[in-house]
Amino acid sequence: MQKYDYQKKRRHALPEFISVISSNSCAKIRIDDIEVLEQDGRRIHVITAAKDYTFYGGLNMIAGSLAERAFYRPIKRLIINLDHVSDINSYSINFRSGQSVSLGKNALLSTKRAFKRYLLRYPPYTMWEPIAMGGGAVAEPYAGEDDIVVQDIAEEDDNTPELLN
Repeated sequence: MQKYDYQKKRRHALPEFISVISSNSCAKIRIDDIEVLEQDGRRIHVITAAKDYTFYGGLNMIAGSLAERAFYRPIKRLIINLDHVSDINSYSINFRSGQSVSLGKNALLSTKRAFKRYLLRYPPYTMWEPIAMGGGAVAEPYAGEDDIVVQDIAEEDDNTPELLN
């Protein structure tokens, strides 16, 4: 009978929780529930939909636990969870819980690109393409109802914009 190495599984499994220890309280927070991690000096603010936690530490200390998940670091003092983002509009990131975070122009542009890449990983998604005059697709004139052949007009147009990565 072959022995199962429980320690090996534990080393390679992603952590599910982070612990928050401060002078007033101790808590165990599910990583998937975290919306925002923000550093303010030496303090770390862990923001979830239910509650906000504060403790002393550094974001680099927590960043290892967040690897291989949908977290993105737009600026040095902020980490956001893309799983909880509802939309990104001019200068702010809005979360499903109603909270929002404001960013500068450059950080917001890089966050929008990262959010687009994140959304493209989860189909179904819709990509809007410009429609040329007369429609985006044309059926052949003498095709039967079951034999409709679609020709894409966008292939002929060199001015079609490319999707940002």
